[in-house]
Amino acid sequence: MTLSNTDWEGFGEHVYRFEAPDIVHIRNVGDVAREDMQRMFELVREARAQVGGLVFWLADITQMGHVRAEARKLAIESDTNKNLRGTAIYGGNFKQRAIANLAIKAARVLRPSRILTPFKFVATEAEARAYIEAIRCGTQGVTSRGSRPPPVH
Repeated sequence: MTLSNTDWEGFGEHVYRFEAPDIVHIRNVGDVAREDMQRMFELVREARAQVGGLVFWLADITQMGHVRAEARKLAIESDTNKNLRGTAIYGGNFKQRAIANLAIKAARVLRPSRILTPFKFVATEAEARAYIEAIRCGTQGVTSRGSRPPPVH
């Protein structure tokens, strides 16, 4: 399957689009069920196959509702490290960010390899895009995937 680089397409209440060269942009609208989370991971895998390398996940949670327990469990169990170069999530209220942050921390405890994939919550889409660009450039304190910070003496 080839992901379109034009219009928004839907799955459930949510929408997504592929933004060349390497961004999967997903806007969550309403609750996130297990099937929705599964589709998001499928989109990331499809984009990686299409690009032939790691991709970025740009997520808008401004209109997101509740993330159901089975969707959170799938997110924790999924190994996104082999598909993602980084993730930037924007929008959302304090409660949404706190719940998502806890899920990410749990996933990193259960799957330490995820620490290699940069991840950040920001307020706006512009900040999210700037974060992705910082990862691309290796600037603003973001180390590129697989690199190690300098030793502490």
